[in-house]
Amino acid sequence: MFDCKLPILKFTLLSLAAPTVLGQIRPTVQSLPDGDYRYRDSTGIDRPFREIQFRKRDRYIIGSDFDKRTGKSYCFRGIPQHNNIINITVGIEISPKTAQKIQWKLAPGNPINFDKLYPLQAGPGLELYKCLTAFLPKLK
Repeated sequence: MFDCKLPILKFTLLSLAAPTVLGQIRPTVQSLPDGDYRYRDSTGIDRPFREIQFRKRDRYIIGSDFDKRTGKSYCFRGIPQHNNIINITVGIEISPKTAQKIQWKLAPGNPINFDKLYPLQAGPGLELYKCLTAFLPKLK
């Protein structure tokens, strides 16, 4: 009769870890390239939120921190370190008594941590541009 040999199939069990999606890896503030950024503490549009807009250039960050819950906002300048902005200087707007340009009072501020803030796709708003006027001349 016929001598028929069936091939023996060997299976190797592979253990695979869940794939890492690049979109889930968030760079630290320090590792971001120079540019304009926006972060919020809430992804919900209908909820009050804290929003930070900033421009990173060279080793400095200049930005605005706005809390919609309290209505308070301030401008700041600092240095990125990991996922924080340290050595914060706060710019407080002083309303001019005449039609002169805005004046700023500078004071020390607290570090800003970005661990619980979410990056937004949208570009910076008007608050950032106002804050740039408070600090850019002082960076030279």
